[in-house]
Amino acid sequence: MNDFRKIRLILALAFVSSRAQPAEDVRFKPANPPAMQPLTNHDSPAYRSARLFLHGVNLGNYLEAPPGQNWGVTVAAGEFAAMRREGFDHVRVPVGWHHYAGPAPDFKLSPAIFARADFVVTNALDQHLAVMINIHHFDELDRDPAGTTEEFLKIWRQVAVHYQAFPNPLAFELDNEPHNQATTALMNPIYARAIAEIRQTNPRRTIFVEPGHWGNMDELKNLVLPPDDNVIVSVHCYEPFYFTHQGATWAGPDVKPTGIVFPGPPAQPFVPDARLNLKPWVLDWIKKYNTLPADENPNGPLAFTGKLKSARAWSDYYGRPVHLGEFGAYTKADPASRANYYSAVRRACENNSIGWCIWDWSAGFRYWDPVANRALPGMHAALFGKTK
Repeated sequence: MNDFRKIRLILALAFVSSRAQPAEDVRFKPANPPAMQPLTNHDSPAYRSARLFLHGVNLGNYLEAPPGQNWGVTVAAGEFAAMRREGFDHVRVPVGWHHYAGPAPDFKLSPAIFARADFVVTNALDQHLAVMINIHHFDELDRDPAGTTEEFLKIWRQVAVHYQAFPNPLAFELDNEPHNQATTALMNPIYARAIAEIRQTNPRRTIFVEPGHWGNMDELKNLVLPPDDNVIVSVHCYEPFYFTHQGATWAGPDVKPTGIVFPGPPAQPFVPDARLNLKPWVLDWIKKYNTLPADENPNGPLAFTGKLKSARAWSDYYGRPVHLGEFGAYTKADPASRANYYSAVRRACENNSIGWCIWDWSAGFRYWDPVANRALPGMHAALFGKTK
């Protein structure tokens, strides 16, 4: 995800955002297709690798930008040491490899993108940070999975060959937030082919995969993976969306209201500007935000705790570690509310033994202020449970 492309999420998440998730425990019922066989070994390579990916940060708005575009983020070598000092143990690196691919049939990648990615990978590994690199914003794949499968596989063949000698704390994530035509069901066999391709040169490399519908946890039930014991499943969560994306100009009119505090209810009722002409479901969400107590409020931990608990139950049954690859709140939210939100998600992940990776390091959802060379107020304590 990046600050210029999150508009795609509003259609997928607006309906879900208006309803809180149930707080009570729900008995897990396996629902995946029969081809998704549980793995019984919970000390597999994937589980051992998952211990390296517990507290992460995304380098958003950086290498996923197309050539010639600057999305406002630069990363200096010294910032990786800062990430480690802050307490992060891994870095997720969104990469727009497809922007640098030549024509069919080879889809040869430009040396320029390898040079930029190598700068990140080598500096992160030097600071003992695990690294996850992915394919980010491959929109053609989302529109036409069948028609772009060969390009997808050949990109991964080249990336896998390039990094085959790198140490195992470098992991691959196959695709970021598949959506539109790239449903979970359609991506399942494509993922299987990509995993087989990577295994030719990287037999012990950890691979992350995401379900469809933007990596939605509700899509785990449709996922079918090959019996590879070094695959981790990554999911994303930006609930409650009207809080996390308030004031985000790229995300559509429903998130125009600002001043929403986390958690709800607010001390004084929140009254949006009538000129915004908000949709009925947004107004309904605001009404619930204003009136429901904390343990029932849609703008509180209830928005994500049930989802994370269900993801953990799925993980336990199918023997596949689950990782929260993206969550975050835009900086239009007040600093205290942002800190409260990050802290609440972090605690929910810890309660379910799920590793996490915030969006992002120094872009619109930023943790780090590169000018002041320090974390934004409250953020370190929110994520690591202590002040510096």
